[in-house]
Parts: sequence; C-alpha cells; structure tokens
Amino acid sequence: MVIGVIADTKELLSSAQLSELRKVFKGVDAILHAGPVGDVRVVDQLKEIAPTEAVCGNAESMEVRSELYIRAVWRSRGLKIGLIHGYGQPHTLMPWMLKQFEADPVDVIVYGNNFEPKARQVGSTYFFNPGSFSGQLPEGFRGKLGPSKVGLLFIQGRKVEGQSVLFNSSNAQKN
Repeated sequence: MVIGVIADTKELLSSAQLSELRKVFKGVDAILHAGPVGDVRVVDQLKEIAPTEAVCGNAESMEVRSELYIRAVWRSRGLKIGLIHGYGQPHTLMPWMLKQFEADPVDVIVYGNNFEPKARQVGSTYFFNPGSFSGQLPEGFRGKLGPSKVGLLFIQGRKVEGQSVLFNSSNAQKN
C-alpha cells in the first residue's frame, strides 16, 4: 500500500499544482493531509486523485475548523495511523503527539507542524512529516521559501517507510 501525504497547502490548489500532484501521487491508495488545508475545497480537489482524509492545522479559518477534526485515526490493513497537524516546539512535539493518541494508540503518526521532513521510528511509533507543500522552511531557518515537498508512505505488512518528495516547483506555482 502507498499513501500520498501532504501538509501546508494553505489555499486552493491551482490546475498546474493538481496536474503535478496527479503525477507524484499516481497509483496511491489514499491521501492524508496533515493541515493546514486553507480551504475545505482542497480536500475535494485531492479526492479527485485518491480517497482523502484531512485534519485542520493551526492557521485555519472558522469554516475549515467547523468541517475538519483536529486529529483522526485512520485504519488500514491492520495498522492504525494517527493524523494530526501538531502544535508546539520541535523538542516537545513527538511526546505531545503521542499524548494526543494515548486513549487510542497508533502505529504511525502523520503530521505537518514545523515544516521539517521527518521519517523516524521512535519506540513502537513511526513518525512521518512530508515537509511543507507551500515551501515554508523548518523552524529556526530564515529566508525565502524553500522547495515544495509532499510525501509517500510505503506500507508492507507492519513495515512502514516514509519518503519526502521534492515537488516540481517550476510547475507548482500558482497560475
């Protein structure tokens, strides 16, 4: 199973961005959006590519907050995948996210906070952050926007591997 992962869209996707996403996410079984989506219609845009689950991020409108949950648990082929944007400083983020799923522990946590791509097993939980679709740089970095990123989560049995993918920035510009 392959899952497309995206975070930090912040607004509707352009036709060029959707076209490029169709290429990157070709053949995925599902898409997980770790927020912020920016506009609830982004979820519908992604559903044109594959079944999509999304959570709201920290900078959402009231409309988005009324439509999307802060966290969700997605079950697939015996694995429980927690989906959350995440809040807080990088050094406290993983423990905070684990606490959010304490009542219903998960095998994988997909998140989007801090814009830093990460694929790491910590104890019994695999953490995956695809990086920022909008090109935001990780916390602590200053300057212009970086490259757009999305992710792919490869699941085979109970084995999980995440990969951050540079999004074709020349075609990802709004038009």
